[in-house]
Amino acid sequence: MDLSRASVRQGEALRLFVRTSAPASRVDIRFAGRRWPAYRAGESGWRTVLGTDPNTPPGRHTLTVAVSGVGQVSLTARRTVTVVRVAFPRREIAFDPALAPLLTPEAAERERRRVVEALRVLHPSQLWADPLTLPIEGKVTSRYGVLSIYQKQVRGFHGGVDIQAPPGTPVRAAGRGIVRLAEPLPLSGHAVLVDHGLGVVTSYLHMSEVGVRAGQKVGRGEILGRVGSTGLSTGPHLHWGLRVNGTKVDPMPWATR
Repeated sequence: MDLSRASVRQGEALRLFVRTSAPASRVDIRFAGRRWPAYRAGESGWRTVLGTDPNTPPGRHTLTVAVSGVGQVSLTARRTVTVVRVAFPRREIAFDPALAPLLTPEAAERERRRVVEALRVLHPSQLWADPLTLPIEGKVTSRYGVLSIYQKQVRGFHGGVDIQAPPGTPVRAAGRGIVRLAEPLPLSGHAVLVDHGLGVVTSYLHMSEVGVRAGQKVGRGEILGRVGSTGLSTGPHLHWGLRVNGTKVDPMPWATR
């Protein structure tokens, strides 16, 4: 078992590689209270990316990898991973009253279901090259993990970073991948989700327009859309997010400046 690191801060990710002595039919990976998908890497290898977020309990967690095959004895390996607590800040946001219909559980659920559907099938191999690139240049006005309070109600942590830029600024793909969603969403506005393989997906939200389509292959730096203020937004900016196998992590450690 090859683990990229043994300690992570909340919001960071781990990369895992497992090599077996013989081809395995199943690899079961468990970490931080959930099961993680395993992606084949050759005949005797498996890979995945494990994510943490502000809701991942800090402290020592056991990473368990169980390998089994037809006619083989199952083998289990364990490693300890320490999740370090981060003191995420809080922010209060006041939206235009006209956006009140978006602050409903129904709107959030419609968007959640659409995103889940779009990301149901992801590419099993790594498509991107390290590091990712920032999709636009600009001032980061809200960082990952900030506890967001809308209209005096706690709405959860900020699942990405907000980068301020003039309206119409081109938004570029952070790395090579496949567009899985390119359409307007209730809260996220004009949105694009790019699948980079191994469960790694970047999101580009609140754009004024979308310039790609679902299923399209894109390269690093290719224009996906343009900065806007659509959906639940207080002004022109890009929300850039990154999720690994369903967990929203901080995208900034993945990017070069």
